[in-house]
Amino acid sequence: MTVDEFRRLLIAPELIVLDVADAALLALVLEHPLVRHPNSDDDPVVRRRARDVLRSTARLLRGLRAYRGVVLSIVREAEFQDDPF
Repeated sequence: MTVDEFRRLLIAPELIVLDVADAALLALVLEHPLVRHPNSDDDPVVRRRARDVLRSTARLLRGLRAYRGVVLSIVREAEFQDDPF
C-alpha cells in the first residue's frame, strides 16, 4: 500500500467496504459463469439462485458506483485542501 492509498483510507475507510462488495459480486459471477447464459430447464438450483442474486444486484451496483463517486469526490476535496500549493 502506498502512502497516498493509506491517506485515502484514513479519509474514507468505506472504500475498503466498497472494494469488498465489488469483489464479492465478481466472485459470484466467476463461480457461476453460466449465469449469463439463457435459462434452461436443466439448470441446477444453485445456478438459478445465483442468477436471481445477480439480477437483483444491478441496482445495488449502481448504488455502489454512485456511493464510490461521492466518496472519491470527498477524498479529492480533502487532498486538495491538504495541498499547500
